[in-house]
Amino acid sequence: MGGSHQQPPPASVLFLVYTGLAFLIVFLFGKKDPSNQDFVQELAPVVVVTCGFLVSYELLDVMAVGAAKLKTKCYDPPRSSDEINQEEVYLAQRVQTNQVEQISPFLIGSYSCALLVDGKVAGVLAMFWVILRRAYAVTYRASIGIPVSKAGLAKFTVPCYFILNAMLMSSVIQSARMMIVGM
Repeated sequence: MGGSHQQPPPASVLFLVYTGLAFLIVFLFGKKDPSNQDFVQELAPVVVVTCGFLVSYELLDVMAVGAAKLKTKCYDPPRSSDEINQEEVYLAQRVQTNQVEQISPFLIGSYSCALLVDGKVAGVLAMFWVILRRAYAVTYRASIGIPVSKAGLAKFTVPCYFILNAMLMSSVIQSARMMIVGM
C-alpha cells in the first residue's frame, strides 16, 4: 500500500465541517414557515435524535472500518489458487454490504432534509449521492486484480459522506431552529 492512503481527519473536524455545510443549507434554503407546523413540531425532536445517531454511526462505525483497514493494511482479500473467482465474490459482497451500511442514513437524511429544509435541495443532493454511489459500486466490482488502494474509490465515497452528513445535519439544525422558535 505504501503511503498512498492517509488517515481521515478527526471525527470532530468532520463534524464541524458537516455542521457548517448544514448551516449554509438551512439558512439559505430552510423553510421559514412550514405549511403543517404541528406535524413538523412533533417530528423535529425525533429527527434531531435520529439524525444525531446516524451521523455518529457514519463517523464512528462506518468510517472506523476503513480507518482500521488502512492502519493494519488489511484491505485486500486473502489469495488462493481460485483467487479470481473468490475476489469477484468478495468485491460484490463488499459493495452490497457497504450499500446496506449507507442506505439507512441516506433515507433518513434525504427525507428529513426534504420535509424540514427544502425538497428541491434535498432532491438534488440525493441525486448526486445516488449517482456517486452507483459509480462507486461499478468501480469497486470492476477492480478485480487491483489493490483497493489503487481502485479510486475515495473520489466517490468522500463526496457521498459530505452530501449525506450535510443532509442529516441540516435536518438537525432546522429541527432545533423550529423547536427554539416554537417555544
